[in-house]
Amino acid sequence: AEQSCRHGEIRMRQMKAICAFLLVLFCFTAPARACGGACAEYDHAPAFDSSSRPPSASVLGRATWTMLHTTAAYLPQELLQQELKGFQDLVSSVKFMYPGKGGTLVSALLDQPAVRVEFSQLRSAEDAQLFVWKLHNMVSAEIFPTRSPFPASIGISVDRFKRGTTTPLQLGELGRAVRDEIVQALRARWRMADGLVVDPLEQRDARDLPPDRTMLGRAFWTYMHTSSIYMQQQPDAQALAAFRSIFESIYQVFPCPVCRSHFRSFYLDEQLQAELSALRSKHDAILFAWKLHNVVTAWGIRRDGWDRSVFPREFGFNASLFLLPTSSSSSPQIRLDRVCETMRPDCMTRPMRRALIADIQARWQIEGGVDQPLEDTPPAACDPPRQGQPILQVDMYVMGKCPWCGKALQDVEDKLKCEFSCEEDGRRVEGRLDFRLHMVGLNDGSYEKPELQAIHGTSELAGEKLELCARQHYARDYQYVKFISCMDRNVSAIPLLAPQCASEAAMDIDLLVSCANGNGEQLVAASYGYSSWMGVTTTPSFVLNRRKKIAGMPSNFSSILCQQLASSAAELQSSRLTQLHTSEESSARRERVSEMQTASAKRLKGAKRRRSIASEVEVVREPSYDVGSGDLQGIEEEADKSKVLFQASIWSLIALAFCVLMLSPFVVLLWMRRRLGKGERRSLLRQGSR
Repeated sequence: AEQSCRHGEIRMRQMKAICAFLLVLFCFTAPARACGGACAEYDHAPAFDSSSRPPSASVLGRATWTMLHTTAAYLPQELLQQELKGFQDLVSSVKFMYPGKGGTLVSALLDQPAVRVEFSQLRSAEDAQLFVWKLHNMVSAEIFPTRSPFPASIGISVDRFKRGTTTPLQLGELGRAVRDEIVQALRARWRMADGLVVDPLEQRDARDLPPDRTMLGRAFWTYMHTSSIYMQQQPDAQALAAFRSIFESIYQVFPCPVCRSHFRSFYLDEQLQAELSALRSKHDAILFAWKLHNVVTAWGIRRDGWDRSVFPREFGFNASLFLLPTSSSSSPQIRLDRVCETMRPDCMTRPMRRALIADIQARWQIEGGVDQPLEDTPPAACDPPRQGQPILQVDMYVMGKCPWCGKALQDVEDKLKCEFSCEEDGRRVEGRLDFRLHMVGLNDGSYEKPELQAIHGTSELAGEKLELCARQHYARDYQYVKFISCMDRNVSAIPLLAPQCASEAAMDIDLLVSCANGNGEQLVAASYGYSSWMGVTTTPSFVLNRRKKIAGMPSNFSSILCQQLASSAAELQSSRLTQLHTSEESSARRERVSEMQTASAKRLKGAKRRRSIASEVEVVREPSYDVGSGDLQGIEEEADKSKVLFQASIWSLIALAFCVLMLSPFVVLLWMRRRLGKGERRSLLRQGSR
């Protein structure tokens, strides 16, 4: 009997461990089950505003020129050798690191013999400013052949900055007066009067304002991250040396003295220098730039109480892991030169490194590169809106074989009508619906030569080509939505359902197949690029009126649509009232001007010359309405997680009940062992054996 009790106790401990494991398994797999597998690819929604999206070509170019001009504008008048080298290395890094056609153009310009000579002869801050000025005007002359050079007051022809001209501009031929005028204009544009130690500006990113510390830091981080993101998978020695030189340049000539002082306090850390020297691949560069950015963020959190967290927030990294130098930190520091089997504070596992790199790429990389139109606008499905008619623009982001995307599209299919109407606060709201469907995926090539990778494999890519071709050829009255909704009834059968679905949607399957084999790849590449540029990685996602983002399919989606349409109607009404008020003011002013003209005519009657006051009369024009105008603003995120949480709680309760049921016999045995005497236990066991 005692041996049976001991065996029972051992089995009870084993069952405890098994039940605990099952409970944890059920609790953690319930959300994934509720998500239908879609969470496996995109498990979180990124922040959705202009500062957390991958930079386009114009944004990256502006950041790079901000970096170069501002650095040159704050150089000391007498340059030390290491400061001069730091500036030259920063300029040279653009030649090797800038992505796409822009990098090719800058490289070709810097390789011109006359430009190379001028670059090697830089000696002072004025020389540096004039060199960047000339380089900027040379690039502008190639991209905008008719634009006047900066500053326009100097009167130099744009042709003198173009390649192949017979009279190229040489910096040595500029007279002292012209040099002073150019330098004065550059300092007015790029240098703050009180320097970068003052508080940041209230109005940022204005095109003609000198950058403050925040704008300058954003420019450097943008250049640094994109340089690593668009690097070749196995970069050559020149590219790696150019990438390392960026940080040496920051150490020597970063314009902000406070920021440079902090950078110098940790940059020479032994571990950080070892990681910088060990860079061998694109992924190494991506992770090094990520770590360095988080080091600066962690310093700001500890020193100035920044309301931020290290990136990416979803990984839950503690800011103390990035406090450098190592000698001044009591906690272990995260290291990039180690890979652990299990996650530890100072190193990551291989799957975690891959997931981290993917998140960094999603933040900074446009699928297919920066050299693309970044447009994914289908043909018009409806007639142009009537004058004064509000518009509800709905952008939906999906993957071809995402089951929850298909369900979401089927839920909204009956709402996709050109004349959209709904009830909001007891009143009827009507407007024009502008629905647009976009695909989310990867492009390891370029926009011109795409190497597409759909998340769910080649069959999904084939289906997306057919669906976007349907969008291209059957956009009228959203006919293509019927085809896509039919395909989504059984995502595992995509694209085999295409003939049947084309027949149901009254489409020509031969036309769709011909389009998919011809232009389908380009349509998908454009859609992938646009979706990544908009910062969308979660599917399904909706963006309403270019302002409100919704991740997932909330239960009150119809109400949200109606609210957005009502908001558009209110804004349009407000705009019309403003225009009417302006028109009334203009009419009143015209009346006053007319009275002035009459009085003036009476006073000046008989005079040979009459004073003209036509310049005082305003011209009133009807406001134009651009459907696609406006930037993203006031973005909000909404996700309906109630269904997922409810299903997770049900699974957890089932697991808990199962554990209680399995543990109850062993609880009785344990009670017998602790509460009853040995004789009573033997008596009960004998009765049980009988």
